[in-house]
Amino acid sequence: MQALIYANTDLTNSGASMRSEGHGFGLEAADIDWFSAQWMPDPAMRRDPRVSPLYAPDLAGLPAAIVITCEHDPLRDQGEAYAARLREAGVPLTARREQGMVHNFMLWDLVSPACSAAADRVASDLRTALAPDSGQ
Repeated sequence: MQALIYANTDLTNSGASMRSEGHGFGLEAADIDWFSAQWMPDPAMRRDPRVSPLYAPDLAGLPAAIVITCEHDPLRDQGEAYAARLREAGVPLTARREQGMVHNFMLWDLVSPACSAAADRVASDLRTALAPDSGQ
């Protein structure tokens, strides 16, 4: 099973949400660029599917997936693009955009009722997916 919550699936940092959500919501686009450079210093290698699964030529046969994105996350669009590719490849998928949420919302479950409710939904997704009779 894949469980991806605010997933970074493209080290080239593609997607309009990098611009629209990349400032003022806690995770800055410049910080993502810095982290990508630390993980893969050679920019030419950032499209390699081994580090950017969004660029894998074929996602068929991958394990079932849960992909959770956030409305105000710079990584939102690449996570949703990966989920769409999984769906097209026939991978069993639970995908959801958490409205009003920001990157790392699960860390704020003790201080925000909205974050706690979103984290509870993720826990429910996992519980369902990992249940012995789930078929995933």
